[in-house]
Amino acid sequence: MNDSDLESMHDSHSLFVDLLTIKAPNLEYEKGTKGIVTSAGGSYFPVLIISILMLRRSGSTLPIEVFLTTPSEYEPLCDSALPSLNAKCIILSDLLIDTPHTFTIKTYQLKIFAMLFSSFEDLLFLDADNFPIYPPEDLFLTEPFTTHHLVLWPDYWTSTASPYFSTITGLDPAIIRTRPTIEAGQILVSKKHHTKTLLLAAYYNVYSEYFYRIISQGGPGEGDKDTFAPAALVLNSTFYTVESPPMNLGIRAAGGSAVVQYDPSNARPFFIHASWWPKLNALKKIETARKWGSEEKSREMFGMDVERVVWGQMVQVACNSWEFGDWGGGNKSLTGVCEQSRKCFRDVFG
Repeated sequence: MNDSDLESMHDSHSLFVDLLTIKAPNLEYEKGTKGIVTSAGGSYFPVLIISILMLRRSGSTLPIEVFLTTPSEYEPLCDSALPSLNAKCIILSDLLIDTPHTFTIKTYQLKIFAMLFSSFEDLLFLDADNFPIYPPEDLFLTEPFTTHHLVLWPDYWTSTASPYFSTITGLDPAIIRTRPTIEAGQILVSKKHHTKTLLLAAYYNVYSEYFYRIISQGGPGEGDKDTFAPAALVLNSTFYTVESPPMNLGIRAAGGSAVVQYDPSNARPFFIHASWWPKLNALKKIETARKWGSEEKSREMFGMDVERVVWGQMVQVACNSWEFGDWGGGNKSLTGVCEQSRKCFRDVFG
């Protein structure tokens, strides 16, 4: 990038921040509401169902909004199964149909727009492959959320942001350099208190072809995950980054491991982000041994053998009447997913 490029990006960024400061548009939400926001589609739909079942198993009754990019991602389960789980599907392209400028939402960009268009005032965004061990209702009612209104969780790595990001935004490079990167599989935010933060994060995501690379320079997990903290920092908005670092559940080199994130108020293991391929898709997850550590360690950390519980949910979904487009689109029996998942369960757990 030459000086002219940097000057142009700096001027555009400054104008956007000025507009937010002068008069940020209001975000629509139902006052006083709290809920879970997530996104799915394709091979993520079976994974999402397992995460929702684990959420309900925790005792949570929070409503869930599942955002899909286009009508092509809509599945019959949106009407047949999700309502019974207090969840509903929302097609994002329908909400953007009247936008004055053509804009196609791609991959990581879906997360920020799901937050912007959610009906909840306070929301917990969860990736489709992420679920809590305990009901997350308390997270909304306790510190640090009640003071900061935006809670982020750290990733394993330090920042790899380009100095260009400081040139463009005016943010002190030392602030970014001394912070951990963010693992955005879970984000707790108040739309009322962090309207400007979310809108600036959306700006970085809309122009992702520039900002993803400038913020991460190809570092691990490059994408939307490091657009939220910089947005708050640029706007000098208060937010909280959980102090407990993430922990790897299982042996990453062996495949199938997951990320454990902690309760921001008391450092107990709280979320399991099963992000390692093939995630929790029973059709594609074929195992003959445990991947998340020993039963004893699991019971010590979570109060249950969480890997066995999750596999039990996968078997249940694989063998009931629910159909997924990713599993043959209406003829699940042809895939053999039920027999396959039962065999894997026996091989792993006896």
